Amino acid sequence: MLHDTYDDKLVNDVLAAKTKVADFLTTIGFTNQDAVFEIIDHLYFSSEIEGGKPVLTLEGNIVQDADRLDAIGAFGITRTLQYGFARQRKLYDPAIQPKTYQTKSTYHACDSTTLNHFYEKLFKLSDTLHTDTAKKMAIPRDKLMRDFVNAIESEYNDVYGN
Repeated sequence: MLHDTYDDKLVNDVLAAKTKVADFLTTIGFTNQDAVFEIIDHLYFSSEIEGGKPVLTLEGNIVQDADRLDAIGAFGITRTLQYGFARQRKLYDPAIQPKTYQTKSTYHACDSTTLNHFYEKLFKLSDTLHTDTAKKMAIPRDKLMRDFVNAIESEYNDVYGN
């Protein structure tokens, strides 16, 4: 429930937001705050760009799987479109190829198309899941995203040619 509370894509002051989480955990009497912060700090796809895949606890793997499952499938498509529209990104342009990011900052500052986000991140998530349950749940979600992207590209080519 706390994993997005201080995500740097969503809040302007990460340290202040993290402090609020610590205060909340203290208020409810939760004593193992380090474990919570360790999971949150190493949960995100972008954190793996520079530092490789972190080794998480079983709890961390489960939270990471849940977060990644939330990012794919029908809701993942919807969230990706909403984010792209809010940032006034092009939906699709075959002249703009998907990018491979070398740093977290370049990933967050990307100026790619909305559809490229599927190639740059979302299509990669199924291969990063830890639990058998998550891997099974990802199969139809991944297929739905790939079918969606293929349909957009196909319809674009039918209308505009390639």
